[in-house]
Amino acid sequence: MEAETIVEDIVKRLQSSNHAKYSIGVIAFSQVQQNLIEDLLTDKLDKDKKLREAADELYEPIFIKNLENVQGDERDIILFSIGYGPDKDGKVSMNFGPLNNNGGEKRLNVAVSRARREMIVYSSLKASQIDLRRTKARGVEGLKHFLEYAEQQILIQTANVRKDSSDRVISEQIAKTLRTRGHIVNTNIGRSNFKVDVAIVDSHDNGNYSMGILLDGEVYHDTQTTRDREIVQPTILNLLGWKIMRVWSVDWINNPERVIARIEHVLNQEHKPTETPVINTTFDVTKEKVEVIERNEKEYKTYQSNLNTASMSDEVLAAKILSCEQPMTLMYLCKCMCHHRDTTRVSPTLLATVSDIVASKMYAQKIGYSTILWTDKEHADTFKGYRQANGRDITEIPLIEIMNAIALTVQEQLSIKTDALTLLVAKRLGFARRGAKVELALNNGLEALLNANRVVECDGVIKLPEQQ
Repeated sequence: MEAETIVEDIVKRLQSSNHAKYSIGVIAFSQVQQNLIEDLLTDKLDKDKKLREAADELYEPIFIKNLENVQGDERDIILFSIGYGPDKDGKVSMNFGPLNNNGGEKRLNVAVSRARREMIVYSSLKASQIDLRRTKARGVEGLKHFLEYAEQQILIQTANVRKDSSDRVISEQIAKTLRTRGHIVNTNIGRSNFKVDVAIVDSHDNGNYSMGILLDGEVYHDTQTTRDREIVQPTILNLLGWKIMRVWSVDWINNPERVIARIEHVLNQEHKPTETPVINTTFDVTKEKVEVIERNEKEYKTYQSNLNTASMSDEVLAAKILSCEQPMTLMYLCKCMCHHRDTTRVSPTLLATVSDIVASKMYAQKIGYSTILWTDKEHADTFKGYRQANGRDITEIPLIEIMNAIALTVQEQLSIKTDALTLLVAKRLGFARRGAKVELALNNGLEALLNANRVVECDGVIKLPEQQ
């Protein structure tokens, strides 16, 4: 029934007027279920020529895969078939194939993170029917919580039992001392295993925290790499709006008054940069020191016409779109023209036509293997900004925008490791996560900057050239 329902859903999507807007993927737990869905869909497509044509018009082909071989694939919409359920007597086995093996939770994690926009879960099994007393497999536990979220749209908070460890004691001591000085303070803030140890409420806005304090306790030492401890974790908190400082346990033990004085000193500097959590001075940045690259995040404006674009020639329409939305890639310009022509697929004829228009009427900027389209060279020479994706795929963002976003991030950080850099730039461009395509595009942008000597690399650390 799950397989039949999924195929019906795909058919309805292909029959809709905007079916080509979003790509589709199907994930099944088992190969048997994968084969069944594949056979049912193939049968539907073979019997309906229009349906087959609609599927071919998708900008990414439909995939149907199982838990074992879906790694690396993404689609806008994922239909997920669980495939397990009660037997004829209403009993549920706690055997969920690969999820019961060591590392099974990693397979589940891959599967549930394949959707760019939306995931729909098809299941005959409810979360309440998975009895964790009968299995110790982390993958099965993950499936139960995933189904709970799918059913309720609420993240289930598991009990976070923490021992009365030294960092817990120190966080309570710091909080108690700050409270005696009139501050409103909470401890152990967060929904995951990673917590902000001490959080000080903003005296002017009780709905926000003015500062978070991280200790070098259990979570700090359990974090596997220095990069995660000193760059990724505090950077993510900063992106979420936290102002963070680090307090070392030995400093608190040796001189608690000095630590409290340092915290209050930072709190009182309302209009100055807050202390960063990282002891590596290459990451301790003050953004006001360097103003080399323009901080210029522009809003993406799309071409809107009150006229009937169907009556426009391809040359006029292409020029109007580019004038409004430049810089653009060739394929994205063609895609926008299709939108205004109410067609769903960039045909070879349209691609050839627009290529001819570009060659004769527009300015094509070459950076490495990338071609960027402008109305004229002056716009290309004066452009210093970037725009968030605004619905564009990473492959549809001109390389110059990616380069500018990278360069600005390096300027702000003074120096930063490559992995942390691509994480920040992906967020800056509006991507919630780094898939293979995003990673590749960011690496291409970084390579172009290195070749142009706009940034330099030394021992895996990216920074601005010395003369800047």
